[in-house]
This record gives sequence, C-alpha cells and structure tokens, in this order.
Amino acid sequence: MTQDKNAPIEDLLREAEEKLETARDVTQREAIFAEEANLRFAKNLSAFEKYYPDLYQAIIDFEPRPDFCLHVTRSGHANFYMKDQVMPLYGDDPLAQAKAQVKRYTEQPYFGKTAYRGRLAEADERIHMQYMCKLYNKLHDISEKDKAVLKALPESYPTCLMFGLGLGYHLPVLLEDHQFDYLFICEPEIELFYASLFCIDWDKIIRDIDKRDGCLFLYIGVEVDDFFKGLKGTAQDIGAFSLINSYCYQHYPSERINTAIKGFFERYYELQEGFGFYNDATTGLAHAMDNIESNIPFFFQSDSSTQEIQDIPVFVVGNGPSLDEALPILKKYQDRVIILAAGTALQSLLKAGITPDFHVLVERPKNTYDVLVDVMPEEGYSNLNLLMVDVMYPEVPDLYGWTGMGLKGPEASSVMIQSQTQKKYGILMNSLPNAGPLVSNTAFSFASMFGFNTTYFAGVDNGYVAQGVSHSKLSIYRDDKLKGKYKAHENPRHEIEGNFGEKIKATNLLLTSKDMLEGLIAHYPTRQYYNIGSGAKINGAAPLRAEDVWLEDCPVLDKASVQSKIKSGFFKQVELSTDDQAVDIAEFESLCHYLIEIGEREFSTRAEAAAILKAQQRLIYAYRKSAHPHFFHVFKGTMLYMHCPLITLLYQYEDEEKNMEYFQQAFSIWHEFLVTIKSDFKTAWRERCEGF
Repeated sequence: MTQDKNAPIEDLLREAEEKLETARDVTQREAIFAEEANLRFAKNLSAFEKYYPDLYQAIIDFEPRPDFCLHVTRSGHANFYMKDQVMPLYGDDPLAQAKAQVKRYTEQPYFGKTAYRGRLAEADERIHMQYMCKLYNKLHDISEKDKAVLKALPESYPTCLMFGLGLGYHLPVLLEDHQFDYLFICEPEIELFYASLFCIDWDKIIRDIDKRDGCLFLYIGVEVDDFFKGLKGTAQDIGAFSLINSYCYQHYPSERINTAIKGFFERYYELQEGFGFYNDATTGLAHAMDNIESNIPFFFQSDSSTQEIQDIPVFVVGNGPSLDEALPILKKYQDRVIILAAGTALQSLLKAGITPDFHVLVERPKNTYDVLVDVMPEEGYSNLNLLMVDVMYPEVPDLYGWTGMGLKGPEASSVMIQSQTQKKYGILMNSLPNAGPLVSNTAFSFASMFGFNTTYFAGVDNGYVAQGVSHSKLSIYRDDKLKGKYKAHENPRHEIEGNFGEKIKATNLLLTSKDMLEGLIAHYPTRQYYNIGSGAKINGAAPLRAEDVWLEDCPVLDKASVQSKIKSGFFKQVELSTDDQAVDIAEFESLCHYLIEIGEREFSTRAEAAAILKAQQRLIYAYRKSAHPHFFHVFKGTMLYMHCPLITLLYQYEDEEKNMEYFQQAFSIWHEFLVTIKSDFKTAWRERCEGF
C-alpha cells in the first residue's frame, strides 16, 4: 500500500500503528495455534500408535513437501493450500464453515442405500427362498402404504461414508450430535490427513467411538481401486450390513475424491451379492460328506510336486467366444502344454478334437450332473480326469476315470473339513483361493496352486464383444438341438475395456469373475500370464493374439506321466468323520436358541432395534473363529440377505413410531426363519440337492 505524502502525520502514524497491531495479532494467533497444534499432534500420534499402528508408521514415514504450511486464519484456525492450488481449502473461519456444512448435510442428507422394491413371485421350496419371498413381499406392502421417507439425519445411523477429510474441522462437529456404528473415511491426500493431526483432537474422536462400541475405518492416501478393495475386505470381515445403508458426506470437491465416489457407486453391487445362503450351506455339507465317504482324494499344496511341473505352460480354457480364436493353437500345442477345461469348455474342446488333461467343475446343484449326462459323448467321461470342489453333487465323480477334490471355501463344508484335518493330522488343508464365482476361476485357482509359472487364458472372456454372443460356436449353448434348454447369462449392463482396447459388455457376475482372476494374478506377481483373444482385459495378463502364441521351444510331454505327477503329488486321501457329532447338532440348536433370545428383547427406538441386529450379527461372526466355524457359513448368507433390507427399513420412514411398527412386522419373518431352521438343520445337513 502506497502512503499519501500529503496526508497529515497523525493519519500516517495511526495507519502504521494499525498495521503493527495487525501484525502483533497475527503473530499472537500463530503462536497460540502453534503451541496448541504441537500438543494436539503429539497426543494424536500416541492415539494412532495405540489404535492404528500401520497408520502411525505411515505418519512417521511421511515427508511433507518443502512448502507445507498451515496458515492461521483470523478465527484462530488453520487453513491450507493443497499442492498446485492457488486458493486455500477454507475461508477466514474454517470452523464456522464446517458447522454450516454439517448443518446443511444433516438437514438435507444423501443416503446411499439399496432399494428393496417389488413383490417376489412364489418362491421354490428351499427355506431361504421361502422366507426371502415373505420378507420382500412385506417390504413391498409397507412401501405401498407409506411414502413419507426419512428426510433429516437421525441422531444414530448405521454407517457414515465420508469422502474427503480436509483438515477435519467438520468431523467433531458431526459426531457431537450424531453417532454411527461404522464410520468410513476416505482421504486420498495423505498430506491433508497429516495436517489434520495439528487441527483436530483425533485422540478424543477415536476414544469416543470406541466407548460407543462403534468402528472407525480410515483409508488414507489410497487410489479408488485400493479404497474399494479395502471397503470390500471390511464388508467381508464384519458383514455387508456395515455398508449397505450409508449416510454419504463429501467434504470438499477434487478429482480424486470424485473418482472415489464414482468408483464406489459403480461397484456398489459387489457388496450386495455372493453371500451364499442357508440351503446352499446345508447342501454343501451333505455333498461334501458323501464325497468324503466315497474316498475321493483331497488337494494338498506341495512345493516338491510344484518343482516338477512348474516350467510346463498351462492353458486355462473357458467357453467364451474367443475360444474359437484359440482352438487352432490349442490343437497344435496340446501335446506340449497342460490344458484345464472349465465347465462347458470341455464339450467345445472335444468337438474340436482336443482332449484336456483335466476337466474342472464347481457348481453344486444336481443340474451339473444332469447336464453332463445330457451332453455325454459316446465314449463317456471315463477316460477323463476331473478336478472339482468338495460341494460337488456326489454322483458327478462316478462318471470320470479319476477325480481330485479341492476345498471351495469359504463354505461351511470347507471350514468343517479344515477343522477336522487340523485336529486329526495336525495340518491345515488349503482352500482354493478365488475359486468363484465362475468355473474358470476354479480352474485358474487349481493352476495357481499347482505352481505353474506360465498361464495362458483362452476363452476366459468375462464379457461379450458381440451382442448376444456369449459362448464358443461349438458350445452347448449354441447347439441347435440344445438351444433353449441351456441358456447363458444375459443383460450385460457394464462396459469395460477389452483385451485389445475395444469395448466389452459384462454382467455383474462376469465383472466379479474378472476381479477374482486379477486378485490371484496379483498374489503371484513373478509368474507370467497371457490373455489370448478378444475378451475382456485381465490386468496382469499380457494381451496376446492367437497367431502370436509360440511354443515350439517347449518339449513334447509324456502327458500320462505329468498327469500322474499332479494326481499323486497334490492329492491325498484322508479319513474324516461324517456323523452327527462331526457337525454338532446340539451346538447348532444352542446357537439358534441364543439368536432367537436376542431377537425377543424389547425395543422401541431405531437405536434399540439396531443394537439387537448388531448383537445377532456379532454373535454369528464370532463363530468364524470358534470351534464350530462351519456354523458361521450356515447362517451368514441368509442373515446378510435379510438383515440388509431390515436395516434399510429401520431408517426408511419419517415417523419413527410407525417405522418401528413396520420394522417389527418384517423382523418377525427373520425370527420365524430362525425357529424353522432350528428343527430343519438336524436332517437338512445330510440331504443332497435334488433340484436347483
């Protein structure tokens, strides 16, 4: 500011004094803030060392940029310039700004929740389906009756999903009047989280949440894929109900924050499916017990056996359209590689004159057996080897010359078998990692566990290049005689990147399958993977045109010898108990009784009802690491499929008294389910699937 030389000396002195006073105020504010901020930082650091040691280490290792600086505002709070930004994150009073934002976001909240609409047609006879039908129809009747949905954020709510932390001033303001069972915070910029340690009392926030029996999950400095992977892992660890009904809060806009939000909602469906359910679990137990009694050898990992075969290329063959591109290569090199045929890819390969080394199957229903018999080649399957999972329909292995069995996991039968083998033999039998949702995942899981260093994917498309074309031309799905009898998955709604940059259409199931393949590839990063043909891109697998596959340097194999090495090296017979004591019927009935008892507790508010649901959830999840881990898997799926809509209903309507009346009506259906399975399980766990 230029001084006016003609101004009276008194004015110039007054102006200079004001500037000096302002400078003193700034200096004083900065000194006060610095003293308080350093104390906060030290206190917060101790809290993270105690409660979040990994994050504590990340804080210790973090090196702020040279121009990292907290600017003290007139209100005495911090402000911050993010990297390469010309405007600060806040205005002159960050706390007042935060309070205004919280007020606006709680009075006009955005809820991310699943809508459970529409009546279900009459269900099949399975208990799970019967009660899901009852629940959905009850929810439909309620929604038709009452349209006055919840508008403002209640004092207590299941989950808060916060995108962006900034300096965190809004967080204690929000938590002062609202509490959550699960609070997830995503802050992609680690320097902002680091700065927040000087600004807010994390120690108090963490202790208060802990006292209220809540859970705080922090995703700091992560990209969108890692963020969602973390959320998904948390949902698997503590239940999808932790994310199925979320109060969504975006603190500040940025490209990385917007990408995280977009990624979350694009993949939200993954949190709501693949739970399994009660009848799945009982059928799996029944099939596994019958397969044990048939003395089918189980898969065990073996480093010595791996060394004998690891340098042989393996082809994991699915039945996607791109299989047609790979058939000439498979035919040319079939005597130099090991071929695992996934599901109906077997029939396509046989028609092309290619005999796989192993056929792989995963689906447990009797329908798997019926299809095999329906499309059986003239010579049958007796000259073929089968790799299957423990829950397979027990008549399937009788069709094959040799069968080896792996644990599907996570399944009730798998953990029960693992528990028994550990007690009896002192070893933990390996589950097949990422063995679902599709049979190509199972085939790749076997290949990975066998230790092959080089894997080629052929026909593992996980999507459709052409509309309506989902399988190889040789597939049973495109056989004129069988058309209409066997139908492929339809209605692909996702557009994803193709193997060679083109656009591919995919269903939820195919996307999940792709994720499972990529997860397993990432687990063995030193191995080589190639994806042949025009299917979906598989991250970690190099795209490869069929005509570019060159295996002339690979020696011709003695196939019978290699197959024999796999059979004898990785599969062993074990003697396990299959009687009522093995499953422990009395413990199951005791668990049912306790769950029913919890459900009979009185409640009159949303918070009290939510506490009952949480108590049931935590009881079931506690069984995962108990002496009876199979019961966790018996209950988990149906509990999630029923509790998720119950939680949504609990926070659906404006009038809490009416809402509680609706909730009681729906909750009673879950209660009836528990009463029913308490008596059903004693026989159901040994009854084979004879239908779906």
